[in-house]
Amino acid sequence: MLKTKQNQRKIFNFVKLILFVGVLAIVYWQIKNFNAEAWREFKLARPLSLIMAGVLVFTNIWLAYLKWKVTLNVVVPGTEPKVATQSFFAGVVTGMLTPNMVGNFIGRFYYFERERRTSIILFTLLSNYAQFLASLTFGWVAILITGDLIVIEGSRSFLIWLGIGVVVAYLSYFFIDNFLFRIRRKGYFVAFRDTLRANRSYRSKILGLGLARFLVFTLQFSLVLDAFGESISLTSIMAIWQVYLLTMLIPSLFLGKIGVRESIAIFVLSGIGMNEFAVLFASLIIWAINSLSPALVGFVICKNRIANAE
Repeated sequence: MLKTKQNQRKIFNFVKLILFVGVLAIVYWQIKNFNAEAWREFKLARPLSLIMAGVLVFTNIWLAYLKWKVTLNVVVPGTEPKVATQSFFAGVVTGMLTPNMVGNFIGRFYYFERERRTSIILFTLLSNYAQFLASLTFGWVAILITGDLIVIEGSRSFLIWLGIGVVVAYLSYFFIDNFLFRIRRKGYFVAFRDTLRANRSYRSKILGLGLARFLVFTLQFSLVLDAFGESISLTSIMAIWQVYLLTMLIPSLFLGKIGVRESIAIFVLSGIGMNEFAVLFASLIIWAINSLSPALVGFVICKNRIANAE
């Protein structure tokens, strides 16, 4: 049994490696085909915009921490601030290694008693789902405003199916306790359902914070592009929302979709006339300040705990 699990882990890691190499190959191919003039025109035009985007990482992390605090107030009320902070950053560390931070519950539940861990996992996943809804919502709005996927013609049917998906996603989010109504055998699902019903405002609060975080992401991306001399308009903002939507929908298994996001950003934003190098560096900078830097802080703060967990 142990050998089987080890073999499965090796196969999974091999698949991740292949996917990552494939993504790097796509990015390399895109860079190779960049217009040489794009490099000559690439420059840091407005450093202040870059600094402002960096400062906004504190707002982003604060909103994410508030989501975790709202969850703790429901699942483990009375949690000490130190435990709340350390568990949050531990989640940032483990979440960075998975697409869209879905693995953040791994670092979090080690800080709590065993009987609380299942609830922490379920509520963290629900919180992550709220962030998924934010990307889905703004992406759909962007397509509604532009009338189509930018740089991809004839995608009206995608708009319809996406709209249906948005409705289903929201129904699932706000009525999941009704879907779990008939589950009686699994005690943790029953407890999850009952806790949700006892805290009706929880989902609205989490979704509101998720929507606010998405707007911060949008502002950061816009500021970094502005720093590299790109003009910001309604079209560019709609394009950024579509980049986040497509990034969320396309599967990846490595470092929060690094490589995938860059490929999509180059494809979409260069399609509306933006400098390819400006888009590439903007996407990498956003990843560095929003994912890498908090993870490094978390690794320092939670180093001993993470080592013990391993």
